[in-house]
Amino acid sequence: MKKFFLATTLITIAGCSLIGLHFNIHNPRRAGKYPKKTEALQLFGNQDSKYRTCYDVKYYGLDVTFGGNLLKENNIETTVQMDFVATKDFDTIQTDLAPVMKLESIYFTSDTKAKEPVFFRKHQALMLIFHGEKGKKYSITMVAAGTPLEAKRPPWSGGFVRKQDDLKNPWWGVCDETEGASIWFPCKDVVNDEPDSVDMYYKVPEPLVAVGNGNLIGKKQLGGCCNLDEYHWHVSYPINLYDITFYIGKFKLLHDVYVSPVTHDSLQLNHYVLEQHYDKAKKQFEQLKDYLAFYEQTYGPYPWYRDGFKLVESPYEGMEHQTAIAYGNGFATDPTYKFDYIILHETAHEWWGNSVTAEDLADGWIHEGFATYTEALWVEHKFGHGAYVNYMLNYRIEIINRRPVVAPYNIRYFDYHDEDMYTKGAWALYTLRNTIGDSVFFDVLKTFYARYAYRNARTEDLEKIVNEKTGEDYHWFFQQYLHDRFTPELEYCVWEGNFFYRWGKTDSSFVLPVKVKFNDTEKTGYELRPTKYLQRLEIPLDATYPFFNDDQLLFKPVENKNLRTMMKWRT
Repeated sequence: MKKFFLATTLITIAGCSLIGLHFNIHNPRRAGKYPKKTEALQLFGNQDSKYRTCYDVKYYGLDVTFGGNLLKENNIETTVQMDFVATKDFDTIQTDLAPVMKLESIYFTSDTKAKEPVFFRKHQALMLIFHGEKGKKYSITMVAAGTPLEAKRPPWSGGFVRKQDDLKNPWWGVCDETEGASIWFPCKDVVNDEPDSVDMYYKVPEPLVAVGNGNLIGKKQLGGCCNLDEYHWHVSYPINLYDITFYIGKFKLLHDVYVSPVTHDSLQLNHYVLEQHYDKAKKQFEQLKDYLAFYEQTYGPYPWYRDGFKLVESPYEGMEHQTAIAYGNGFATDPTYKFDYIILHETAHEWWGNSVTAEDLADGWIHEGFATYTEALWVEHKFGHGAYVNYMLNYRIEIINRRPVVAPYNIRYFDYHDEDMYTKGAWALYTLRNTIGDSVFFDVLKTFYARYAYRNARTEDLEKIVNEKTGEDYHWFFQQYLHDRFTPELEYCVWEGNFFYRWGKTDSSFVLPVKVKFNDTEKTGYELRPTKYLQRLEIPLDATYPFFNDDQLLFKPVENKNLRTMMKWRT
C-alpha cells in the first residue's frame, strides 16, 4: 500500500537546509496511543491463541456470487472450502467472519468420521467445536452471505469498493489489509498462516469481467436470470489472506511479456484495464519492465513466475494484491522523477510484503518501509546519488515519532495514519546503509530476501542477519530506530576550543558513528562514536560552527549551551 507525500524538490545547503531553513525531526512529548484491548480486539488480533495455533491451513477454495443483475444488489454469497492439518489435539478452533455476514451452514467436505462441527460466534470470531487429532487432515466447507463492510477511504480504510467507471459501468473491488479478509469470507484471518494455494470462482453478470490473483484457469457461462459468467482463478504459491482479491468491471486484457535479465525466464504480463483506457495503459505500463528488472537485480528473482503478474485498473488508488496489483493512479507521472509511483511502489511489495511477509502486522514496516526505500533506490539508479538523498529528505519531513515503528504484537495493528511505518522505516534502512557500508548493506538485503522468501519474518530476523554480516552487535541500532519512538538527539556546544557532545533520547548502548566538520568542510572532519555520557573533542581555536552529516543519518543535532556548565566532566 502506498502512503503519499507532498513531493518537493530539496536543495541541500550545509547538510539538510533549504534556503536557510533547517528541517528538524521533532520528538513529541506525548506518545501515540494504541487501540484499547477490548475482548473483540483480543479475539481478532491474537495470532498466538490456542484456538489458532492448533491448526495449519493448507488450501482455500473460494466460490463467490456477486450481487444481482449488473451488480444492482450489494449482497454476496460465499462458499469456502478450508483444508488444514491439526498441529496438536484440539476441541475448538477459531475462524473469523465479520458480524454483518451470516454463516448459513458448515459441514465437513470429506468423511472424517466426526460429527459435523457445532459453532458459536463471539464478535468477529467464529468458533468451531469438534475434536481434532494432531497430524490429521481436515476439510471444512462454510457458507456465508450478506453485504460486506463498505470501504470509507480505500485502500487505507478498507472494505468493499462499489463504484462506477467514467462510462457509468459497475466497477467493484476490495481491500482489507487492516480489516482482514474475513470481512467478506470465513477464514482463519491471520497473517502468519498462509495457504499453499487458493482457487477462486467468481460469478458475475455479463458483460462484466471478474479478475483474481494468479492465473485464469477458465471462464464458464452459467446463464440463469442474471446471465452469470464464472471466472476461475488459481494461485499456486503461498499467499497472505489480505492479498486475496477481486476486481469486477468492463475490462479488456492487455497482454505483454517480460524477459528477465537475471533468470532469463519469461514472465506473462496479463493486465486488465477499462476498455476506454486501453491505449493509455499500454503506454503507461511499459515502465513496469524496468522496475521488475531492477528489483530482480537488487533483491532476487521475481517470486511468482508460475502465476504471472498483472496490473488491474481499480476504483481506488492502489494495493499490493499478490500478482494482481491494484492500479488507480489515472496514468499520472511524477514530473520530477518520471515514474508512476503506484506501479513503482506496489510492484516492490511483490518482494516485500507478499513474498517476505511480516509474521505480525506489528512488523508492517518490513512491507511499507522496504517498499518506500525501494522507491529511493530506483531514483538513485536512474538519477544518481544526489537525487536519492533529496528524495529521502522529502520523506524525512514526514517523520512523526509518536509511536515506535514496530507496534505491539497480537492486536492486528496497522494504521495508515502512522506514516513512520513508511517514512521512518525507510530512513532506518537509509541510515543502516550509511552505517555499515554499501557492500554489506546490499548483501544483507539479498540475504534477508533469500532466507525469508515465501515465509514470515520479524524485525529481529533482519537484526540477526545484520549481526551475522557485520560481525558486530547492532541491537542498539534496531532498538533505537524501530522499537523506540524517539529520534536520537546529538546535544553539543562549542567552548574554548573544545566541542562537547552527548546523545539524548537514547540509552548508553547507542553508538552511531557521526561525522562533524568545522569551518572548512573539505579539510577538517572528525568521526565520533558518542555515548550518552558527556564527551570532549578538541577543535581548532578559530572554529565557529559545526556541520553534521545529518542528511546521511537519522538524528537531530541540538545546540545545548547548558553543557558548558558541565566542563568539569572528563571522559
